[in-house]
Amino acid sequence: MYEKLLSPAKFGPWDLTSHIVMPPLTRNRAEEDFSPNQRAPEYYGQRNSAGLVICEATQVSPEATGYPRTPGIWSEAQTERWTEIVSRIHAGGAKALIQLWHCGRIGHPDNQPEGCFPMGPSAVQPGLPIYTDTAEDLVENPVPKEMTEEDVQWVIDSYRSACANAKKAGFDGVELHAANGYLVDQFASTNTNLRTDKWGGSLDDRLNFMRAVLTAMMEVYPKECIGVRMSPYGTFNDIQDEDPNAKYEGMLKLCEEMGVGYVHVIRPVVSGNIQMEASGRDVEVIDTARRLYSGPLIAAAGYTPESAEKELEAGRVDLVAFGRAFVSNPDLVRRVAEGIPFAEGNPDTYYTPGMTGYIDYPMAS
Repeated sequence: MYEKLLSPAKFGPWDLTSHIVMPPLTRNRAEEDFSPNQRAPEYYGQRNSAGLVICEATQVSPEATGYPRTPGIWSEAQTERWTEIVSRIHAGGAKALIQLWHCGRIGHPDNQPEGCFPMGPSAVQPGLPIYTDTAEDLVENPVPKEMTEEDVQWVIDSYRSACANAKKAGFDGVELHAANGYLVDQFASTNTNLRTDKWGGSLDDRLNFMRAVLTAMMEVYPKECIGVRMSPYGTFNDIQDEDPNAKYEGMLKLCEEMGVGYVHVIRPVVSGNIQMEASGRDVEVIDTARRLYSGPLIAAAGYTPESAEKELEAGRVDLVAFGRAFVSNPDLVRRVAEGIPFAEGNPDTYYTPGMTGYIDYPMAS
C-alpha cells in the first residue's frame, strides 16, 4: 500500500531500511548530570525499525542548556550512555544521528548546571515564560548575556567537541539544530541579533555563526554526514524576523554552498510544539528547498502515511519524518506496513519526568 514509504532508501552515504524517519523529539527525562536516562536505550530500541533515527536535541555544552531534564553530550558519562543508545538503534537496522543543540537566550539558570547563565547574540529578553522544576511553574525568561567574541568562539568549539563525542559514541552522523528560535536561529534573525560586528548586520553576516559552526562540525564528520534542521516562517520562542523568507533562502543557500549532507525542513503547520493551521506555505517551503538546495531532503510536520507516500512518489522529498506519532507508536513502521491505526499519544506526559508515557506505549497486538 505504501510501497515507496516502506521501500529501502539510499540517503546520502547511508542505505536505509525505509523512507521513514524518527525525528528529534525532546522528552525531558535526562538524569541530574544531564545524561540520557537509564531507560533511554530501551526507548530508542523500541523505535529502531525506522530507517533513520535522529536522537533528541542534545546540548553541546553546559551553558547550552535551556530546559529542565534535557540531555547533553559534553561529558564522558553522557557519551557512554549515548553509546548504549546507538547500539540499540543499530540493532534494529536503523542509522543513528544526533541533533546538536544550543538554546542560547531560551533558558533559565535553574535549568542549567551551576554557574551557567543564558546567553545570546544580543541582550534581548524573550517575550515568553519558561518552565523550571525549581518553581514547578512557568517563570520569566531572564535577559540573556550578550555573547562576547570569546563566548562565540567557545560555542563554536563546543560544537566541534560535541561532534567528537558523537563520533566516539558511534553516531553515523549529526544534525545541526538551526530551527525553532534557538541559538543558530537567534543569530540568523533580525529581532534577536542586533550586533554590528562580523556576527550581525546583513543577512550574510547574521549567517556567519551558522557558517562557522558547520565548518567546525565538518572538521570531525564528513560533510555528507551532517544535516541541518530549519523551521521556515516559524515564530516559536519569539522569533520575529523582518523577512523570514529571505532568512530561510539564505540558510538553504549556505547549506548548498557548504555541501551539507541533507536539509531537514519543518513545515509551518507545526511551530515548535504547537500545531498550526495548514496553509500554502507547507507546500511552498518544500518547493523552495528543492529550488535552492540540491542535496537530500527530509520533510517533517503533519504527515500521514498517505500524504508521505504522495510526496515521495512525486519526488518532492527524499524521506519523511513522523514526530509525535513515534512517541505513542514505537512500532510505527509495522503499523504502516500492516494498515494498523496509529495509537493516540498523551500530551500530558510528553515532557514530564518518569517512565509514564515514555517506554510504556504498547506495540500493536
